[in-house]
Amino acid sequence: MSVPPVKISTRQEYDYCVLRGYEPLINDIFDMDIALRLQIQREKFGRGHTMAENERFYRWCWGHYPHKCQETLRRLDSYSAVYISHILTRGAHPAMAHDPRNVNILSFEAHNKWENGDRQSMRIYAKNQITIKKLLNEYRNL
Repeated sequence: MSVPPVKISTRQEYDYCVLRGYEPLINDIFDMDIALRLQIQREKFGRGHTMAENERFYRWCWGHYPHKCQETLRRLDSYSAVYISHILTRGAHPAMAHDPRNVNILSFEAHNKWENGDRQSMRIYAKNQITIKKLLNEYRNL
């Protein structure tokens, strides 16, 4: 039996969850209003796509996701921005560039394969297709 996600509509609800150890920006048990999500993402990471804002986003993702390649399941021992791989590219989807759901943690080789290789042969492909559909649907009317 599947439990429906908890709807988060206000900043107070978001802060309440974070205070209790949950991160609604990445946790699938929460469904955040897209306007609220964008507001929080802009507060945390910035409004543009400067090197500093991107680095803040990459560091945040590294701090909130397990340090292992989602494709190979190998441990990644130290931080590198290369390990933060966008599912939908920043160039084609700039509004999603700082959405933590739009990334995989990948080794350099897996990141390169996602960007330039046979995506359909990757273990992350099916899950990423679900994520892509969800993100495109949420961001469609912005």
